Amino acid sequence: MPDQLRRAGIQIVVHDDIYPQNERDPWIFYQCGVQRLVVVTSDTDFRKSFPHMAAVVLGKTSVIAFSRNDYKSEVRGNAFIKARAAIEKALRMQKGKYFIGVVGMNGDFRICDESPLPSRKTCDPKDWKSFELVCRSAGKLPLAPLH
Repeated sequence: MPDQLRRAGIQIVVHDDIYPQNERDPWIFYQCGVQRLVVVTSDTDFRKSFPHMAAVVLGKTSVIAFSRNDYKSEVRGNAFIKARAAIEKALRMQKGKYFIGVVGMNGDFRICDESPLPSRKTCDPKDWKSFELVCRSAGKLPLAPLH
């Protein structure tokens, strides 16, 4: 999908170009926000994860997810390209605020959450370690994880 998006004129940085393969998402989500990059993911489960969502808040990271992750990357890429104008408009309209948006497989786009807050529904211990790194970098104290 990265090459497909590049051919469409979209500037994209791929996870593996910057981070080790085993880097956990909370750190990536936080760093992207700090660097004013938008995270694009096919995994919508991040919304249920406290470390992920807390990293989104601390980094003020906009995240765009696909409504389905069981489609081939070419289909998701086509949907993203169709939704591009709506995505760019949403990014301009937010004026520095962060949000979570969803791209449908037919190319529609909607913001499903503006300035979202984390909940404590799930917490993978490996993600908690990544979140502790986020907190240290942001100058915040992490709260104890729920188990």
